Amino acid sequence: MQSDFLIQPPHPETEWSSCTGYSDSAGVVQRILDTPLKDASICAGPDRMYYLTGTNDGSTVQVWTSSDLKQWTGPKVIWSLEQDGTWQEEGAGANEICAPEIHYIQGSYWIAYGLQRGGTGLLKSLSASAYGPYRDMGRMTEDGQDASLFVDEDEVVYWIYANGNIARMNEEMTGLAEHPRMVEVQPWKIAGREDHPSYSGNLQVGTHGAFLTKRDGYYFMFCADALERMGSNAVDTFVAVSRSIYGPYSRRYLALPHGGQVTLFTGWDQRLYASFTGCGSYSPVEHFPSVVTMDFAGPGFIRPVEEAVLEKGPVGSLKPLAGFLIRDPHISTSPDGTYYLTGTSDKPHRNFWDRNNQLHLWKSQDLEEWTHVVKVWDLAENGTWENNIYENPCLWAPEMIYLYGTFWITYSLKGGGTGLIKSVSGKAEGPYIDMGRMTNTDIDSSLFQDDDGQVYYVWQDGKIARMKNNMTGFAEDPRKLLCSDGQRVGYEGAFIVKYKGKYILGAAEWNGDKRVDGTYDLMYAVADDLYGPYTPRRLAVPHGGHGTMFIDNEGRLRSTFFGNDRTAPFRTRVGIVTLQGEEDGQGMLIEPCFE
Repeated sequence: MQSDFLIQPPHPETEWSSCTGYSDSAGVVQRILDTPLKDASICAGPDRMYYLTGTNDGSTVQVWTSSDLKQWTGPKVIWSLEQDGTWQEEGAGANEICAPEIHYIQGSYWIAYGLQRGGTGLLKSLSASAYGPYRDMGRMTEDGQDASLFVDEDEVVYWIYANGNIARMNEEMTGLAEHPRMVEVQPWKIAGREDHPSYSGNLQVGTHGAFLTKRDGYYFMFCADALERMGSNAVDTFVAVSRSIYGPYSRRYLALPHGGQVTLFTGWDQRLYASFTGCGSYSPVEHFPSVVTMDFAGPGFIRPVEEAVLEKGPVGSLKPLAGFLIRDPHISTSPDGTYYLTGTSDKPHRNFWDRNNQLHLWKSQDLEEWTHVVKVWDLAENGTWENNIYENPCLWAPEMIYLYGTFWITYSLKGGGTGLIKSVSGKAEGPYIDMGRMTNTDIDSSLFQDDDGQVYYVWQDGKIARMKNNMTGFAEDPRKLLCSDGQRVGYEGAFIVKYKGKYILGAAEWNGDKRVDGTYDLMYAVADDLYGPYTPRRLAVPHGGHGTMFIDNEGRLRSTFFGNDRTAPFRTRVGIVTLQGEEDGQGMLIEPCFE
């Protein structure tokens, strides 16, 4: 493979590597039927009609018809296991039809399917109609519960099924001409990440629902698999790519969030579509069939079009509030009600990871319109101890707070170490003086003032220490806040906010897998006392990662958002998520809500 995307894992915040893109005109995907239907499969017939089937009652194969992929008629039963079945009834116990998939190849309609007890079969229409009648072509495999057909450019037909198995069929289409082999994908090769799940020996595209298509000289093998992103019950669609039908195939990547088992087809408008059934509670079309337009972002790199929103809820439809690039955004309030925004800047080199040594400040009166205030700090001009540690220091994750009549900003350095600066004018724009180094290692520092006026330094994954009254350092030895089950709340970006009398400890965590196809989520735990005990952690904001919670001028709990994983609604821009928090049996349930 020659595509950099397929060889080297990209950093997830880059736009070109995203699975979901952002568009101002984006809309949430809709169901195409009001009838629940698993494993939705669509093909385009030569009569300029579309035909849909999928797992329904388990005893029949049903087909719906449409001329525009929107309005569907049917269903019509075209095959019955009870009336037409032959070999399918062999063995003990009841049997059911799984994942029927409709194709138009070699001048006929074909339906590949699987059985609940295992085994796959094929039906052929004996007429020019998708409604049949159908002839049973027999058992194709003893194993597998789903099956598909693929016709290569040389007109050779292949049987595709289960977790990526493939075999050439005989010319009569009555069986396989060779022993099936499973497509193996390449592991993720990330320096220093030998503990990544791909190194465990699991080299399959997915667990089920294999489907193969060819575009621009690349073979795309799709499979469904559960990744547990966002701690959800979603089944996602993955794909691996090869120049040869038998491989070697690239490393897999997530192609359709919550898509499960898919089929791809070219519409009469010459656009490429994926038919699927929403899989998981975050899907807007959970349990129902839908269609999404697919696009190519580069050689071998397929994803949904940016106009499709594939995740329901406030976060899935979240829009950025400004056009400037930022990471790790933090919003604080001043005594006059002005909101101030800080975060990791890409200045001066338009790079978040190389010599981005400037600290910038924005302000807003309504959390919607943001104005750049000033560059308040520049390590090249103002730095002291930082420049003695790193030749080209990077300034990360600044956070502002108003204390003791003035503004304070904490920040961290790439490579470790955190510091604190103080406005000597009492104004947010400064000028600022360097209060020195707060920690020798770790990153992501934050300040929290309790109701009694005491100020605490919180950093990394829940480390905490009370500050001296003059803010020159710690007044006590640091300790680490853990959840009651012994887990940390997250691995970076820790902060504390007090809401409705509860201490909320938040931090960022990768769920699913780290910096690959997982989600960079904002987690939280709750306690009645500052030092705990804290409840077991829960998800606050999917894709929220290193955002921070704050209370706005109306007393509402909110969280900042910037987008850092491949399925976030956008990347490296500021957003705000409104939260609702209500006490429950586990302390407090916090979740996003619409305003």
